[in-house]
Formats: sequence, structure tokens, C-alpha cells
Amino acid sequence: MTTPTKAEMTALVNQLRAIAPKRPLTYGESLQVARLQASRYRQWAAAIEPEINLIGLVKQRLMPVSFVPSYKLNGESGLTTDAVDGKLQIFVNENEPLVRQRFSLLHEMKHALDFDKAELLHSKLGRGNQKLHDDMIEWLANEFAAHVLMPTALVKRIWFTTQNLSLAASLFNVSTEAMATRLEKLGLIGTPKPAPRIYFRQVGSLPMSPLDVPCLAA
Repeated sequence: MTTPTKAEMTALVNQLRAIAPKRPLTYGESLQVARLQASRYRQWAAAIEPEINLIGLVKQRLMPVSFVPSYKLNGESGLTTDAVDGKLQIFVNENEPLVRQRFSLLHEMKHALDFDKAELLHSKLGRGNQKLHDDMIEWLANEFAAHVLMPTALVKRIWFTTQNLSLAASLFNVSTEAMATRLEKLGLIGTPKPAPRIYFRQVGSLPMSPLDVPCLAA
């Protein structure tokens, strides 16, 4: 992939940001936005193979990416800020494994996408619980990164073909932990979730037909 020009990167960022309604979002709405942004990013990157090439994101100059020693990030995996010189920048911990750096880069990209409108978009998250609010923002960034690196359709296709965790992780160039987490979320490995129980309200002495009323999962 060639390095995108600043104009091309600006167009991409504007397109991805436009997916989010300019209002406070629920956590569910924010998840949907993150997943759609991830899908659009892969389309823009022309990513067909399981492993997406991130060199264009690394080399673009709209929101410069720097790989720095761990001590400069206080041991964190990444940081997105405009506090250095007034320009939005992404910093990634260069001392972590390369597969972790790929995830961190995309995690921070999501923060960069939300940066200007974060206070508005995330104002409903946590409902007054600051820790939960902050955790939810991190979970959304993780969701974006996971869907860019491991899109649902490709993960299912690879998994149904290989049934091998290490091989699947190598094909997507992610850690085995990230691959396992993605497979668990898709219900492809791990303990199956219990089937939802369905209840129907009775009218008078006669139960209503399941065809006559909406189902409510307990």
C-alpha cells in the first residue's frame, strides 16, 4: 500500500468520523459505529487477505505515528494526544511485541477518530460512573482494532477451515490471545452461552399464541 497523501488521509478521517451521529451515543450505538468504521477502513485499505497492511497508517502525516520506548508512555501500550505541539499525534510502545503494536496502533486510531467530539459522543457512557465511562471508551477502541484486524466474515471462514488457534492468529498477524478473544466473542470457541428463555404473558385464562405477541428474552 502506498503512503496516503494528507488530502487522502483527511478525506478518510472525515468519512469515518461522519459515520458517528453528532450527539451523545449509547454504548450499543458506539459499538455499531466502531464496527462500521472498521469495515470502511478495511475497504479503504483494499484489505482482501486476512492480514491487513498497516504501513499506510504508519506513514501518513495527518496524525503522525511515532514508536517510542516504553518509559515515555509510563508502560502504557499507546497514547493519542495533541498536548505535545498542538497537533494530534499517536504514540505506540515500541518495546511491546509487533502483534501488540499493530493492535495498539488501531486502538489509538479510534481514539484519534473520536478525539474532537469525544466529550459529546461519550457523554452518556457510564451514567456518572467515571471508571466505567473510561473503561467503555477503551472497550470501544478495542472493538475497532479487533474488527479491523479480524473482520467477522474472514475470521469465520478461516476458523471453519483451520480449527487451529495458532495458525489463525498467524494468518491475521495478531496474538493468539487476541485471536482467542475474537473467537470467544463470536461464539466459535469457549463455553456456549445459554439459550435465552422465552416467556409469554397470558391474557385472561388463555395463553396467547407465540405468533401473536413479541418475544421477550429474560
